[in-house]
Amino acid sequence: MATADRAAVGVIGAGVKTPAGESLDELWKNLLGGRAGMSLYRHPELAGREPVVVGEVSGYDPGRYVTVPEARRLGRVHLLAIGAADDALSACPQRPPPHRCAVVCGIGYGAADIVEKTNRTLAATGTRGLSPLAIPLSMINSVAAHLAMRYGFTGRCLTVSSACASGADAIGYGAELVRHGEADLVLAGGADALLARVAFESFLRTGALSRTADPALACRPFDRDRDGFVLAEGAGFVVLKRLRRGGDDGVLGRIAGYAANCDAHHIVAPRDDGLMAARCAEAALADARVAPSLIGHVNAHGTSTVLNDRAEARALTTLFSGDPPPATAVKSVTGHMIGGSGAVEAIVTLLSLRDGMVPPVAGLRQPDPDLGLDLVVGAPRAVGGQYAISNSFGFGGHNTVLVLAAP
Repeated sequence: MATADRAAVGVIGAGVKTPAGESLDELWKNLLGGRAGMSLYRHPELAGREPVVVGEVSGYDPGRYVTVPEARRLGRVHLLAIGAADDALSACPQRPPPHRCAVVCGIGYGAADIVEKTNRTLAATGTRGLSPLAIPLSMINSVAAHLAMRYGFTGRCLTVSSACASGADAIGYGAELVRHGEADLVLAGGADALLARVAFESFLRTGALSRTADPALACRPFDRDRDGFVLAEGAGFVVLKRLRRGGDDGVLGRIAGYAANCDAHHIVAPRDDGLMAARCAEAALADARVAPSLIGHVNAHGTSTVLNDRAEARALTTLFSGDPPPATAVKSVTGHMIGGSGAVEAIVTLLSLRDGMVPPVAGLRQPDPDLGLDLVVGAPRAVGGQYAISNSFGFGGHNTVLVLAAP
């Protein structure tokens, strides 16, 4: 597809609900200040365990967006997605006909709280207390379906599930719908709310969660002493549309390129040499028709796990022939929001391009000397350039790269 078409998909609205901020301004301020939004937390059913650091959207009031009955009925993931999506759509009150509007939602796990509540009810009372909506509300497509019903969008309504790459894939796929003329407006993004017993038990068993008790240091991507990721909840959505040839006012940025592939290597561990991640980035750059030398910075996936950070660093040194541009890692401030992370990180990358400023990796004290990355540390760094890339990788070997551009 021609470069003009690739550069023509604009982001005209964005909304976030994260542990480090519920608005773009609040999140951006905390990112630039390197202020992590995590805190110590003990799941109520894990009273015998030591508390762990998590990223919780602790002040979120769903009553700002939904009715009391809706707040009681819906899962946490639905409520976070609705808040972020409402905020994103507030920037575009004039919309195309409903059949030309689409929803693409990235979900890694879904309504964990509804599943756990249902299991507790069955154990305590049997089927007497079982909600007839338990399955419809916990199905992974239910967030996208609720968003489509909320806004009356009757075009495509899709759910992308590629683990921690889900939100980025949703934005990339949404951009494709616009480019191919299948929609005039796409609400695209991701959400997850996995502060649930099953997640804690499973991730603790795998050794993937950080055991550091200091919220400011628990998630420190690319640090020599990194010891795991911080589980978080959150959501991020953008509104995509085709830009006019003369440009459009009020555009946050552009989706210039997108690619996805798979390591086909292991259900949890990435391919150690990062080769398929590097090839994914090469494909995204080719899709955008942008040379690696034009990339001003990288928003890394940066989970703060030993294997993932090492594989990503190798992918970046391969892609940029041993001289990667400056890199940051948003999870050091937000934690890992699973399906929400890739979408929020794409939004943050657009904010960096807008302001010419890359936030630091919070908590990073001793950069791992074996990784060979130019990491933004301590304070924001002024970085020029019209383009940046945002990496998202997921369990199962999913690799997703977005090439993002300034307005």
